[in-house]
Amino acid sequence: MRSLIAFCVLLCCVACSSENNEKEKWQNSRDNVVDVKDRIREMDPEEVLIGSVAQPYVYDKYLMIADYKSYDKMVHVLDRNTFDYLYSFGDFGQGPKEISSLGTLAWNGEKRELYVTDFGQRRILCYNLDSLSCDSLYSPSVKLKFTDKGFPDAYYYVNDTLSYGSFIQPAESSFKQTTGKWNMLTGDIRLTGYTHPADKKKRVAFAVSLEYNTLVECNRRYDLISLYNTEGELQCNVYGPNWDEGGDRKEHFSQVAICGDKIIASYVGGDWNKNEGAKVFHVFTVTGDYVKTLMVGSPINRFCYDKADNRIIMNLEGEIQFGYLDLEGLL
Repeated sequence: MRSLIAFCVLLCCVACSSENNEKEKWQNSRDNVVDVKDRIREMDPEEVLIGSVAQPYVYDKYLMIADYKSYDKMVHVLDRNTFDYLYSFGDFGQGPKEISSLGTLAWNGEKRELYVTDFGQRRILCYNLDSLSCDSLYSPSVKLKFTDKGFPDAYYYVNDTLSYGSFIQPAESSFKQTTGKWNMLTGDIRLTGYTHPADKKKRVAFAVSLEYNTLVECNRRYDLISLYNTEGELQCNVYGPNWDEGGDRKEHFSQVAICGDKIIASYVGGDWNKNEGAKVFHVFTVTGDYVKTLMVGSPINRFCYDKADNRIIMNLEGEIQFGYLDLEGLL
């Protein structure tokens, strides 16, 4: 009987150990480095002046650029294939139809509506792209106003009752940031229930793929990636070579996108307050295994994935302001 009990305990220990191992991946090095600087192709929309910090988005046949340094029009629209400038919209200001503090963009393909977040006035503006392109006097409508429950820092729109995003929860002297689901109609936010025990001030970059049932949190303050399914259930934590449970006062991941069956994340690895920005992309499988590092050379301000042409479009800080990297043969 004692032998039987001991055997059962051993089986339980092995099962628990196996489960923990599945929930944790440790990467001691990320040294498969490929220099891609010479593969970056410049995009130069000559007819419009765009500020130094801008976020590109690819929607339908358009390349849209959220211009965070503009004091005129906040969003610029280019042809996705030729990069020819088409038009700009979104007046800067405090007025009812203006944008006081530009946030992120989201796309409703069914209605061809673009949703533009205004953090300053705590709301999301709705622009119908077909009306906008042919009416110079077009004014947006208000899609919704944020409640005190929290609001999205960035999000991926599926429909009015389902979006995925990273959400800001105001606190007394700071804020919390985590991922989850969002119902625009009701305002209900269902956050993922997990925060790593070492992380006392969660700051994450977010991406989601419905195709691969994967939601990614790349930590800005730790060399840590947390992978969830789209129901918000933790699948595993991925610890990088610079992981420090006590914190190392460095900035780690900057931004992330799911590109096909790969996760591509820009990575800094420098002092939190004094660094030159992310100059590399770390590439992982959607299950968190390290693949390679792409050395860009110039600081990467913002980027997005262009699925149709399998390329990354980047806002860079250097000789090239906007460029793209063809991923064919790299991944």
